[in-house]
Amino acid sequence: MIHVILSVIVQSKIAAHVAAILNRPALRASQLGVAFYDLDRGRMLYAHDAGKYYVAASTTKLLTEGTSLALLGPGYRFTTNVYRTGPADASGVVHGDIVLRAAGDPDLSNRIQPDGTLAFENEDHAYGGSPDTKAVPGDPLAVLRDFARQIAGRGIKTVTGRVIVDDSLFPDSTQEGGTGTNVAPVAVNDNVVDVTVGPGIKPGDPVTVAVSPVTPYVAFINSATTGAAHSANTVSMPADVEDSAGNRRVTISGSFPIDSRPILYAYPVPSARRFAEIAFTQALGDAGVRVQQPPSVTAPDAAAVASAYKPENVVATHVSPPLSEDVKVTLKVSDNLHAAMMPYLWGALLAHDKVDPQAAGFKLENQFLSRAGFNPLEFAQNDGEGANAFFRPSQIVRFLAYVARQIYYSDLYRGLPVLGVDGTLFNIQNGAPAAGKVHAKTGTNGAGDMLNSRFFVSGKGLAGYMTTRAGRHVAFCLYLNNFAGPPSEDAMHSTGEVLGEIANDGYLDL
Repeated sequence: MIHVILSVIVQSKIAAHVAAILNRPALRASQLGVAFYDLDRGRMLYAHDAGKYYVAASTTKLLTEGTSLALLGPGYRFTTNVYRTGPADASGVVHGDIVLRAAGDPDLSNRIQPDGTLAFENEDHAYGGSPDTKAVPGDPLAVLRDFARQIAGRGIKTVTGRVIVDDSLFPDSTQEGGTGTNVAPVAVNDNVVDVTVGPGIKPGDPVTVAVSPVTPYVAFINSATTGAAHSANTVSMPADVEDSAGNRRVTISGSFPIDSRPILYAYPVPSARRFAEIAFTQALGDAGVRVQQPPSVTAPDAAAVASAYKPENVVATHVSPPLSEDVKVTLKVSDNLHAAMMPYLWGALLAHDKVDPQAAGFKLENQFLSRAGFNPLEFAQNDGEGANAFFRPSQIVRFLAYVARQIYYSDLYRGLPVLGVDGTLFNIQNGAPAAGKVHAKTGTNGAGDMLNSRFFVSGKGLAGYMTTRAGRHVAFCLYLNNFAGPPSEDAMHSTGEVLGEIANDGYLDL
C-alpha cells in the first residue's frame, strides 16, 4: 500500500512538471511524449502521450546501432584489402593497377588511436558551421598513408596503371539526410573535407582558410572577406564546379566577423570513390610510390578487377577497431554517415544482396525486432540516421529495456552521450543534479521558417538510461515536436534544455 501511495505521489510530481512545461507560451502549440520505464520491475513508471508517433530524429540511431550490435556483433571488424592487378617484378614495378576493395569501414580516418579506440569531438566535424565544431587532431589520411607505407615496404616503387577504389559493396548514390554526406562503402575522413575559416587582420581583408586534408580532388577559391565586429557571418560555399578530369573547384564567399574565432565548415565530397582514389594516389606518391596513370573519372568495372582478389595479390591490409568502438562514435556525436551506412552493410554483408542492400538490411532489422518480441509495425524507419523516422516513446523504452538484457548492452550504454558531460549532451543541463548521471541519445530535426525569420524544430528527442537518485534503474524516452523558436542554434539548444530538464526531474523524483 505504501509503495502504491509513493508511486502516485511520484507520478503526480512528474505530471505537474510536464504540465507546467507544456503551459509555457513557447510550447503551447508543441507536442510532448514522455515515458519513464522501471527496468527492475518491468513496468511503466510515468507516461504522457507515450503511445503516439513522434519525429524520432537521431534517436533512431538507438534502433540502428542496437540492430548492428545484434546482427554483426560488438566484436565485428572491417577488413580492407588493397590488391595489385598485375605482377610485380624484381625492380619494384607493378604492371597493372592498385585496387582498394572498399569493405564498408566507416573509419578510414584519423579517429583511430594507438590503443585501438576511436576518438571523437563533442561537436563532430561533419556538422560544420558551429563555433563548437572540431575535427579529431591528426592526419585525416592516416589509414591511406599506412596502406602506402605497407606497399612501399614491399619494395614497390612504380605502378604502371592507376589507383582504383572498388565501391561495389553497395551503391554510392545517396546522401544522408542530415548533413548531405555521401553514403558509400568507402569513407575517408567521413567523406568530408574540413575547411576552417577565420578573420583576417582587419575588416576588408580576405578571410583565412585552412583545408584538411589537402588533395588535388578539390581546390578552394577564397572570395570571402573579413567583416566588422559584431557583423553577420555569411560565409558559404555556393559555387562547386567540376572540371574535365573530375576534380572540383569550390568558391568560398561571404563575410566573416573580425571578432569571431575560426569556425570549421564541412565540405561533403560529391564522390567518395574519387576522393579516396585521388587521396590514395597522393599518399602513395608521398611514400615514394609513383603511380603512372591518374584515376579514371568513370567508376571501375567491378567484375574486371575481381579476378585480382587473391591472397597472393594483397599488398596492404587494414583491420578496423571493433564495431563497438564505431557504435560509440556514432552515438556520442550522432554521426549520420556511420548510422546511414548500417542498413546497407546488413544487406550487403549478411544478406549478400547486390541489387538493393538497404531494403535487404531493413528486412533483417524487421526480423530482428520480431525475434525480440516486438511488432515491427510499431516503428516507422526509412534510414539509419533518423532523417525520416517516427517512433512511440512507449515502444522505445521497451526496446531499451530489451537491450539492457542483452550481452551487448554495455557497448551501447558506454556509447551514449552523458548529460552535461560529453557528446551531443556536453552543453545540456550543465551543473544540474542529473548531470553525469543520465546516458541518452539526442535527436534533432528542423528547418528555417523564412516567412517569420525563425527556426522550426519539427522533432527533438532524448532517450536512454539513468539510475535515479533513489537508485531505480530507468529507461526513458522524451519527444518534443513542432517548436517554433529563434535562429537554429538557439532553438535546438533551448529544446534540448527542455528535454534535459524533464530528464533531470525524472532523476530527482523517481
